[in-house]
Amino acid sequence: MFLMNREWGRRVLGTSLCVLAATMLTLVVRTVPNKGFVPLVFLCVILFVALRFGSAAGILGTVGAVVIFAEFLFDPFLSIRVSDPVQKNHLIWMSIIGIAASELVGIRPKHSNRISRAEQGDTPQ
Repeated sequence: MFLMNREWGRRVLGTSLCVLAATMLTLVVRTVPNKGFVPLVFLCVILFVALRFGSAAGILGTVGAVVIFAEFLFDPFLSIRVSDPVQKNHLIWMSIIGIAASELVGIRPKHSNRISRAEQGDTPQ
């Protein structure tokens, strides 16, 4: 039970870190003319979160960042719809690469190995 709460906390912390970084980045680059490349650069943050906090945090952080960028970074403001096709493509690629990379490089919970060993009938020695 304790391990499950600990994992849940790691997921929430990683997701929150990703969403906070997306919010701060949005505030900083809102007026920059080449802001369309922000989602592709943000993949570094998503990879860090997935490596440090797990694949679930990376996936949820990717979804949160996509929503923040669509709502607050790209025009029309406060709308999930993105009018610029290049910016829309970058958001789509960020979500595809972010989810796939989070699943590939994300850490696995340590107790999942214990569960699978117990299910197989093996006992750790």
